[in-house]
Amino acid sequence: MILYVLIDFIRNKTNNIIRRVIFYSFIFYLLIVVQVTTGGIIFPPQYDSASVLMQLIPFYFISDWINIYSNNGFDWFFWNSVKLSFYNFIMLTPLGVYLPLLFKLKRISKSILAVFIVSLIIESSQLILGYIGFIRGREFDIDDLILNTLGGTIGYLFIALSSRFIQSLQNRHNGKEMNSLN
Repeated sequence: MILYVLIDFIRNKTNNIIRRVIFYSFIFYLLIVVQVTTGGIIFPPQYDSASVLMQLIPFYFISDWINIYSNNGFDWFFWNSVKLSFYNFIMLTPLGVYLPLLFKLKRISKSILAVFIVSLIIESSQLILGYIGFIRGREFDIDDLILNTLGGTIGYLFIALSSRFIQSLQNRHNGKEMNSLN
C-alpha cells in the first residue's frame, strides 16, 4: 500500500490531495479492521468445532457485566469485558465519518444501513472463517453488531454536526462581509 501511495503522489502530485489522503487513510483503516476482527489468518486451516460460537441474545454484554460484578466486583474480568464492549463501539465509528466524506452519503438512514451491513459482514466472516478453521477465538455476536452500528452512527452524527457548524460559521462570516460592503 505504501508503494501505491508513493507512486500515486508522484504521478498526480497535488491534484485532489485532501480527498486522496482521506481515501488512503480509509484503506489503512480497513486493513486494521480486518486484522483486528480476524486476529490473523491460520494457514493451513485447523478445524475446531468448539471454537465456532454464536451469541444471539441482544444486550447480553450488560447482563455479563452484572454477573461479573456481582461475583468478583470491579476485577480485571469486569474491566476487560467493558473494554471489549467499548472497542466494539469505537471500531466502526471512523466508518461513520468516512461515509459522508468519501461516499457522499447524506442521509443518516443510508449511513446506518451501510454501517450495519459492514458489521454484519464482519460478524458473518468471523463465523464462516472460524468454522472453516482460518481463524480462532472469534464468534458471531449480536452485541458486536449493535455496538458497531451505534458507533458508526455516532461517527456519522459527529461529521454531520461538524459540517453544519462549519457551514453556519461560514454563513455568519459571509453575512458580516456583505454588511461591511453596504
